[in-house]
Amino acid sequence: MLYFAYGSNLDREQMRARCPTATVAARATLPGHALVFGGYSRRWGGAVASLQRMRGAHVEGLLYCLTPDDLLALDAFEGHPFAYRRATRLVTDSAGHRRRALLYLQPKEDFEVWPPAARYFRVLWHAYGRLGFNRAALASALGGAA
Repeated sequence: MLYFAYGSNLDREQMRARCPTATVAARATLPGHALVFGGYSRRWGGAVASLQRMRGAHVEGLLYCLTPDDLLALDAFEGHPFAYRRATRLVTDSAGHRRRALLYLQPKEDFEVWPPAARYFRVLWHAYGRLGFNRAALASALGGAA
């Protein structure tokens, strides 16, 4: 199955530790959504990434191929179904193909936008740089959380 990573799971080491058999399938974008920070993670000590629907926006990420065991491990790390809920969305891969992928979203009810923990934001900043993603989207999400 395909999983669309857009937050801290863009970090190679973190993803390898969580899902050792997962492999990167492609870069991809999720249209009609924007990156936001909110909720609270005890692990990170602050807000973490989620997505909100937004016409004309898109979010960059990576598609991973997951085994059923990877998915169970990722569910545990993401706090599914409480902290994050698993959903399916259509993404466009780097070859221009639309693909159905799993992703995790924070529940809409009681979601509050606020700044992420500095170390969490650094993980995303470095991953965006390594992958050549547009860091302006990160800065915009951070500005929206201020």
